[in-house]
Amino acid sequence: MRAISLGLVLAAGFASAASASPGRDDELSFGGGARALRSSSANALTDDNLGGVDFGYARELAVLGPDLGVWVEAGTTIDAARGEMFQVMTARLGVVDLTAGLRVRYALHRRIAASARVSGGAQRTSVEISGNGARATDATWGAMVATTVAVDLLAVTAPRFGLGVRAELGYVRAQARSITLHDDTASTALQLPLMDAALGRLDLSGPTFGVSLISQF
Repeated sequence: MRAISLGLVLAAGFASAASASPGRDDELSFGGGARALRSSSANALTDDNLGGVDFGYARELAVLGPDLGVWVEAGTTIDAARGEMFQVMTARLGVVDLTAGLRVRYALHRRIAASARVSGGAQRTSVEISGNGARATDATWGAMVATTVAVDLLAVTAPRFGLGVRAELGYVRAQARSITLHDDTASTALQLPLMDAALGRLDLSGPTFGVSLISQF
């Protein structure tokens, strides 16, 4: 009898927590951001930060309380940067991140929420150096992990629809991968001293900042 009573109490508690949820279990996000490049290998290619766009989808995985939930997420980030080497060559850096992770989100107010996210996945890095009529490129895949904290400000909080913005600070730890440039031109008369040469290991780790439009439904 005690076991049955305990089960009913737990079920009632879970039901009350679930009913306190606003009923918006899915989320789409679209925004932009930047990643500061702090390593010497990245700074050798460009003085700029990585900047671009990101897309994401999330679904609430569990309700831990009236104001606390756990969300599972998947996202794509596309970043780029440009630099100059030896005053005669142009360096272009492209990054694509494919990630999945978990976000813990706490509602501070009907229109304000704070969250923390941990995600991991794969990062594709492409490097192009051109000048003097020639071009050399390379691309490689590596692992990456990101941690972020965020604040959501919702302008619309209908029972089945929410709309607002998310400001996010974080850090990306990216696996340093070896970059070897290969000739990508038809001409065999190469003028660039770094063509078909190893640039060493490229580390694109650094702090991040982003702002996204979020839609919950």
